[in-house]
Amino acid sequence: MRKSLIYFILSLVVLNTACTKEDNENRTPELGELYLASPLDNSTCEGTSISSTKCEVTLTWEPTTDTDSYTLTVTNLETNKVVLIKNSIDTTSYKLTLDKNVPFSWTVSSFDSSSRKINTSLVWKFYASAGESVTNYAPFPAELIAPIQDKIVTAVDGKITLKWMGSDTDSNELKYTVYLDKVDGKQIPVANLTNIVERQASIAVTSGVYYWRVKTFDGNSSSFSQVVSFTVN
Repeated sequence: MRKSLIYFILSLVVLNTACTKEDNENRTPELGELYLASPLDNSTCEGTSISSTKCEVTLTWEPTTDTDSYTLTVTNLETNKVVLIKNSIDTTSYKLTLDKNVPFSWTVSSFDSSSRKINTSLVWKFYASAGESVTNYAPFPAELIAPIQDKIVTAVDGKITLKWMGSDTDSNELKYTVYLDKVDGKQIPVANLTNIVERQASIAVTSGVYYWRVKTFDGNSSSFSQVVSFTVN
């Protein structure tokens, strides 16, 4: 009887150890925050010219404790294409070559293998430049907040709300034109959604797939967001 009790207790210990190990292996990494340093958000990054169309810029960020390495991601906002994913960076800066006078976004993440903690920065935007005299930079393409890509939306009283964010290096007043249709997000916009200053709009819809984008205008030049599709059920 005593031996049976001992074997039972030992089996519980082994089982508990196995469960603890599995839990540790499947534990979701903790999400923290990492702070970017330069170039500042919504700014012009003065780099070094290496050709008529290219310049070399350096991105820097604040160190995080107990970090094994960093991952840098850079996106061309004109094409919405990721132009760089650099893993295993062991310093807090990285030099890269970018197209001149083009808007980019960047973000950095770090990973600590011992604690499995992930730190991620905010996403900042900048124009790559090399000292050229530019009278006015186009506004950054608007960031579409809601609805996001492939979202299924339920209309309330036959309406949904579109939300977006806009920014500009020159701090000019921004006006927005909203394109919303069931074709491609590029059809002629309605008059009451043209050159508005608000960053959201309540719009009557019917069921089906919609496409939308936002044009941002700063009084001199303009930019277009990516086209996003969503479904109204």
